[in-house]
Amino acid sequence: MKVYVERDGQERALKMAKNMIASHFNCSKGEKAILEIFEDRLTRSQKQNKLYWLWLKVIEDETGQPKDDYLEAGKWHKGLHTRFKCDFIDKEFYKDGSQKIPSTKKLKVKEFSDYLERLDIYSAELGIKLPQPIDLYYQSMGIVE
Repeated sequence: MKVYVERDGQERALKMAKNMIASHFNCSKGEKAILEIFEDRLTRSQKQNKLYWLWLKVIEDETGQPKDDYLEAGKWHKGLHTRFKCDFIDKEFYKDGSQKIPSTKKLKVKEFSDYLERLDIYSAELGIKLPQPIDLYYQSMGIVE
């Protein structure tokens, strides 16, 4: 079990740790456990990216559509990643008028938040409930817990 803790939430974290330890020993036959604390070094945008690829994998598993572009019968097809970028990110065009494939790498934190929110709504419309691991979700969406 993993819990996201911020400096100003230490009292709450102590209570949660006590509950986690009690829960562990209630369910476990073992006499020992390891409690590990380490600094969270992922930036919000890294967390957004991690959450995004987790969500793409869930959508791939639910729909059978590959998350990456793929070659079939000698023709390239858009995977979920490319399709969502084309659907959810503002269009850009080359000088010849052809459309560029947008990149999520260029999105600012707020823009990526909006992108994730659109993906979440789209998935819900398909009946797919995306996991929202608390340590990734709140940080990715810019919500302070």
